[in-house]
Amino acid sequence: MAMANPCCRPSLPLCRLVRCSSAPARRSANYPPSSWDYDSLLLSLNNPGHDRAGDPWNFVKLKAGVREQLVRASRGDDQIAKLRLVDTMQRLGVAYHFETDITGILTSVHSSKPPRCSWDDDGDVASAALRFRLLRENGFAVSLTGNYLTPALQSDNAEGLLSLYEASYLSFRDEETLDEARTFCANGLRELLPSMEPHLRCSVVHALDLPLHWRSPRLEARWFIDKYARDASNSDPLLLQFAMMDFESVQTVHQQELVRLLRWRKETGLGEKFGFERDRLMECFHCANGIVWEPNHGSCREMLAKLTSLLVNLDDVYDVYGTLDELILFTDTIGRWEECPMEILPEYMRALYSVMYDTSNEVANNVLKKHGFDVRSLFQEAWHDIAKSFLVEAKWHHGNQIPALEDYLYNGAVSCSGPLLLQHAFSMLNMEVNSKYIDLVRSYPRLIQSAALVLRLCNDSATHSAELERGDAPSSIAIHMLENNSSEHESRKAMKDLTNDAWKSINEDAFKNDQFSIPFAMACVNLARTSHCVYQGGDGFGAPNGRKNEQIAELFLEPLGLTNNDKW
Repeated sequence: MAMANPCCRPSLPLCRLVRCSSAPARRSANYPPSSWDYDSLLLSLNNPGHDRAGDPWNFVKLKAGVREQLVRASRGDDQIAKLRLVDTMQRLGVAYHFETDITGILTSVHSSKPPRCSWDDDGDVASAALRFRLLRENGFAVSLTGNYLTPALQSDNAEGLLSLYEASYLSFRDEETLDEARTFCANGLRELLPSMEPHLRCSVVHALDLPLHWRSPRLEARWFIDKYARDASNSDPLLLQFAMMDFESVQTVHQQELVRLLRWRKETGLGEKFGFERDRLMECFHCANGIVWEPNHGSCREMLAKLTSLLVNLDDVYDVYGTLDELILFTDTIGRWEECPMEILPEYMRALYSVMYDTSNEVANNVLKKHGFDVRSLFQEAWHDIAKSFLVEAKWHHGNQIPALEDYLYNGAVSCSGPLLLQHAFSMLNMEVNSKYIDLVRSYPRLIQSAALVLRLCNDSATHSAELERGDAPSSIAIHMLENNSSEHESRKAMKDLTNDAWKSINEDAFKNDQFSIPFAMACVNLARTSHCVYQGGDGFGAPNGRKNEQIAELFLEPLGLTNNDKW
């Protein structure tokens, strides 16, 4: 339990701690308070009637029935039927129960045809693109070829356009043809929208809003269960019933984790000690759940939620509240990473540092017990790196400096918090933790860098306007505008192009290069995905809107009521 460290020295008057006046001027970002009443949440989630996991025996029977469907499909010759079943199960969020069966099906599909997926032979664009997408995202060597100007895509082939559009987001850096196909398909789908039947139109609008590959898996499962239920003529009742029961079973696990996190937050006392920070524990759990949502990764998810909450507070210290002298002192303290720092910190810094230190060391102690390897130095460096990156941005602000875009992005890929979260997650998700892997993670490999860059660019896209109003240091969009004398629209497009390039690197390192375990590689992918989720339509941490609150409520708090719901 990460509590305030009692051995830290008591605070002294601020004028004796740092070089500043007795009453330093402090900024305020005017962040809105939390949307959530923690006491009411605890009362509700502790209610025994809140458990909606359902009858375990019925769940076992449903699961056996779904597995039988997979077995029958694997024995058949209809490859397209196999792929559609796998795709449906993945989008419903239940594929994790049947990983071995699904791998067997995909292996047979991959070995039955050349690794080149093409629709030039039979004109079936939708099937070729689906085969490519499922094989690539599951680590099989495969390519997608075909003339996207073929008659198969010139007619009203909305399903083919949609399938190819979704597949194009799995591209690598040397697959420019898929970029061209993406643009072509997006334009074609927009033209066909008015004439589509409602169910297909719903899918197309959803994809054009954000592609499947960039969506947070749990949010997608919640949306797709609802959509699948409304398509009665094409849905499988057994599969739907199992998906609904599984969703509520996993939701119950997440609720139990929320109870522990809410208690942790209260026990740290940070909410009472800080009057300036964003209190965003629910949003932080939402983010952590986006990175690792599976029930068996609960300890990792709770750790990520705690760290994200602490990082939001740390960001507010550097970005808004702390004086420059205080921040320099604080950065030095974090760099030494001592249980009882030599510096006499201001009380608000002392409280935050203590919980940071204890929370990170709790993870390190668990890793030592499980793997026999000490990762404290890795975590110490991670915290010091992010503190230094925050300090760089604070100096830019205090000095009215505008960095070069390259320098901003280099620093911002650390200050976004992605590397620190992933370095902690690595020690809990990798089957093997040793000096070889620790040195690799410590070196900020491209997979971590690329996922972090997506997080930074998504953050900038959502917060650019608000930060300008507050007078913060300029974002990537503002810097690009200054360097290129471009409009905001042009600079946003340039940053979107950088996001696309980062995703190509993520695809290569997660699905082609086998540097890391699958759980950790997918955590990196999901960090990038949840970046789009958190910052789509606004700042999900600074000022969460009604849409974000609805997502949190329906994922973690409310029963699975199936309605005509297109908000995701």
